[in-house]
Amino acid sequence: MRQHVLDTNALHRFIFHGEGEEIVTRVLKDSRDSRLPVLMSAINWGELYYTLVKRIGMVGADGIVANLAGQLGIEIVDANRERAIRAAALKAKYCLPYGDAFAAELAGTQHVLVTADLKDFKRVPKLRLLKLPPRRPN
Repeated sequence: MRQHVLDTNALHRFIFHGEGEEIVTRVLKDSRDSRLPVLMSAINWGELYYTLVKRIGMVGADGIVANLAGQLGIEIVDANRERAIRAAALKAKYCLPYGDAFAAELAGTQHVLVTADLKDFKRVPKLRLLKLPPRRPN
């Protein structure tokens, strides 16, 4: 079984029961069963917090993220100097948004990135993707 990496959008859809929530739920359950944690970059974790603050306020965001990673079996991976350089290189080479570059760097060629942002990520060769459905227009 390959290890999965969540981008910000994937976890956001899980929290707010958005399209593709069942896919993220299955990834989290499979991860728990295999005792192989789902990974998420600290940059994407911070991005999640920011989007939660915008949507529900700081108190609500603090309540959600306080124990979320531990409860779901998500390992938050620090963005150290080497990861930052590799992510910046992906951003420069493939015109990725900065947060997405950290998700792609963490996934590399060994892990599977769970995302709906196919437009950006499909430019990165050999990146394995588990595709969430596109967001429906309102």
